[in-house]
Amino acid sequence: MRVAIALAKNDDQKVYPGPFGHAPRFAIYEIERGGEARLLEVRENPYAAMEGGRKHELMRGLLGDVDLRVGARFGHGGSMGAFPMAERLEVGPVTVAEALNRLKAR
Repeated sequence: MRVAIALAKNDDQKVYPGPFGHAPRFAIYEIERGGEARLLEVRENPYAAMEGGRKHELMRGLLGDVDLRVGARFGHGGSMGAFPMAERLEVGPVTVAEALNRLKAR
C-alpha cells in the first residue's frame, strides 16, 4: 500500500498541522506486508496555497498513485473534498513516526 503523509514545512519528522491539502510537501511511503514503512520520496505540493477552483482535481492528480492520505486534519468539503473519507486517516499534529504507528495499529 502506498501512503502520503503531509509534512511540516521545515521538519521532515512532523506532520503538517493544518489541512492536508495545504501541506507544502508529502512523504510517500510504501507499507510492506509486515507493516514495514519504506520512504520512497518527498513530493512537493505546488497547490498548497490554492483555494477552491481546480484544486481538488489537481490534488487528485498529484497523489493519484497513493492509496491512503495521512494528515493532521482534513478540511473543506468533508467527504465531498479531494479525497473521500475511505482514503484518508486523520492523526492530529503528531510526529511522522507516531503517524506511522497509528497507521500500523488500524
